[in-house]
This record gives sequence, C-alpha cells and structure tokens, in this order.
Amino acid sequence: MKGNRWMAILLLAATSFTLAGNDTLAQRRRPMRSTLPSSGMEFPLPPSPPVPTRRMMKASYEQLQKDTEKLYELAGELKEEVAKTNEDLLSVAGIKKAEEVEKLAKKIQSRIKNL
Repeated sequence: MKGNRWMAILLLAATSFTLAGNDTLAQRRRPMRSTLPSSGMEFPLPPSPPVPTRRMMKASYEQLQKDTEKLYELAGELKEEVAKTNEDLLSVAGIKKAEEVEKLAKKIQSRIKNL
C-alpha cells in the first residue's frame, strides 16, 4: 500500500510537471517581440535610376559621334599648332587647344561609360 501511494504521488508529480512544461514550451515557441520601441517611421526605398529609352540612347549615341568628330578636328588643329612652333617654345594657342582636346576627351569618355 505504501508503494502504491508513492507511485501515485510520483505519477501525479510527473503529470503536473509535464503539463507545466507544455505551457512554458508553448510560450517559448511564440515569436519574440522586439524590445526596441517602435518609432513608427518607415524608411522609403531609394528611387530606382531612370531607365533610358531607345530615343534617349540614340540621341546620346549621335552626340557621341559628333563629339568624336570634333575631337578629331581639334587634334588635327593641335598638330598644326605644334608644327608651327619651335622645339623650345609652345604657343598659348597650342596650350589652349590641348586643354580643349583634353576636356572633350573626358566628356566623350564619360558618355561612353554611361551608354
């Protein structure tokens, strides 16, 4: 009889621990909430870059061709300026022409990168 009483107590204790354990497991399975306070602010997504249309790309390509032709002409003019001067001295017009060539070449380079 004493053994049956202990058995009953152990069975009752095991059942109560199991039921109590199920409640804590259910609580653990719930998603945890953030402990940080919600500011209510939403951050917008950055705007996507505009998609160039076929017409815009064609216009850019035509401008690239014009700029390339102009660069070719400026390079020829620079060559003539250099041929006119002696080896010790370069004219101011030649220096300005070289700066113009450099500026146009950089413009063409950036346009090519953006195509």
